Amino acid sequence: MKFRLVDRILDWEPRSRIRGVKAVSFEEYSLRDPLGDGGRLPESLLLESLFQLGNWLVVLSSDFRSMGLVIRLGRAEFLEAAGPGTRLELDVTVRSWRDDGILFDGRARARGRTIAAGEGCLAVPAPLEGYEDPVGLRTLFGEIHRPLEAAP
Repeated sequence: MKFRLVDRILDWEPRSRIRGVKAVSFEEYSLRDPLGDGGRLPESLLLESLFQLGNWLVVLSSDFRSMGLVIRLGRAEFLEAAGPGTRLELDVTVRSWRDDGILFDGRARARGRTIAAGEGCLAVPAPLEGYEDPVGLRTLFGEIHRPLEAAP
């Protein structure tokens, strides 16, 4: 697993919430072209951005010892498309945090409007070392954590 669909982490509160940014690149939006639906980020990548931001919260809240494995999503809604160059503001909030599972909700906004939302994402904690290098993730976090920066 690579945490590459979150460009910036703006702020976070352990076991509570996290806020980040995803900039839609020209490579990502072109993935819809073969389907005759060009000019927008595929919904699966938008949802994956929210999953990855929630996973960052698990990693950060555990001091890089655990990560979350998504096992269920209650509901996802896509209201508008995100085209190339769109700056997505991502918010993930925790509904419930237990040792055997973490329940999240997430929203993606662009230009001040909600364009996608997910509710009831259930992730189970797993040891981070079994999936990812904790030292490498600490380095990546140092590169993408920009609490005073508004844009990627």
